[in-house]
Amino acid sequence: VTDPAAIDFDSPVVQAAELPSSNGIGTAHALARMYAALIGEVDGVRLLAPETLASATEEQASGKDQVLMIPSRFSTGYMLPTEGNLMTGPNAFGHTGRGGSLAFADPEHGIAFGYAMNHIISGSDDVRAAALAEAVRSAVA
Repeated sequence: VTDPAAIDFDSPVVQAAELPSSNGIGTAHALARMYAALIGEVDGVRLLAPETLASATEEQASGKDQVLMIPSRFSTGYMLPTEGNLMTGPNAFGHTGRGGSLAFADPEHGIAFGYAMNHIISGSDDVRAAALAEAVRSAVA
């Protein structure tokens, strides 16, 4: 496919393909559980040691994202909060996803968050994830 916009990410064929950075597929529940296991133990499993977790929240790069064309901040593999994506606070880390999905953890508040849609609408200004994260942020304030 020469035009990435022509890719149907709802297609089972595309979902079965290996597309780095484009088709990690999971439920909101699974994303939240994975992020919870990054900051603490879930059913006897902890994915990051405390010292590794510390690097997950340490800024490694910041500036204008050359793909998304918006301000961004990154640690070792995770997005960090920005003015446009506050998550739940300055110590949160996570990542946005195609179509407006969002998952993150906030070790300071002991929160893991996952939001995913049933259907991807490319190019939309979907504000649902931001509104849900704002509600969580307000609840812990």
